[in-house]
Amino acid sequence: MKRTLHCAVLALGLSLLAGCGFHLRGMSAPLAPLSFSSISLQETGSLDEALKVALQRDGRLSLSSPAEAVFRVTGEESRKDILTINRGGKVNEYLLVYRADATVQRRQDDAPLPLSVVVRRELSYSDADVLGKEREEAMLWADMRRDAAEQLIRRLSYLPKPGTDGHAKPASQP
Repeated sequence: MKRTLHCAVLALGLSLLAGCGFHLRGMSAPLAPLSFSSISLQETGSLDEALKVALQRDGRLSLSSPAEAVFRVTGEESRKDILTINRGGKVNEYLLVYRADATVQRRQDDAPLPLSVVVRRELSYSDADVLGKEREEAMLWADMRRDAAEQLIRRLSYLPKPGTDGHAKPASQP
């Protein structure tokens, strides 16, 4: 009896998760189709490995050297700002901010199209755990780079169609 009730509660929980649209990370349905099927990564800096992993996970694009589009990282910025301090004037939390600017140049486009991503994370701080906090900070920076790379790849599906300026045209008045 107890086991049957346990299985029923588990089945109910799973059906609620499935009904609300929950998907495991990386398992969601593909986004809108892209206007190109191959891409070349050039000058990607510290995002190189994360971009390759994100492209493999996405599956819509292949990496090749004579590609239909060229992806370049034009700038990266990492900041560590003080978020909160205690009454004694010591830091309690930091705000880590990572910004990545990139461009995509498709064959059909006259100029490269800009992409930009900002990722933020909070990091608590304690003088007693300096070594552990350094390791946690390094892990957060790596996670932020992975997140930025995945966001940049997802944003490729929102690029304007070739031959348009990306702005909606106003409806004509009669």
